[in-house]
Amino acid sequence: MSIRFNQSCPTCGRRIDIRASLLGCTVACQHCGAEFTACISDTAQTPECSDELLDRVEAALRRAESAAQKSGLTAPSIVSQSGQN
Repeated sequence: MSIRFNQSCPTCGRRIDIRASLLGCTVACQHCGAEFTACISDTAQTPECSDELLDRVEAALRRAESAAQKSGLTAPSIVSQSGQN
């Protein structure tokens, strides 16, 4: 049995159960696929500004859209902040 800790994904905010042996390593969220460094303090992973968070969300959406295309699924259009596609 391995020692684990919980950390919030900096992109989607979901709590992730991570093995302690992965501390300091890059891990991927099993929910949104975002990559981040595993650390005990969630504050160390808090985005410094909303632009950084938006960049991470957009990257996660691109990965999801790419995966959907590869599997033959049709992904819904993503509406930009201005309300235009």
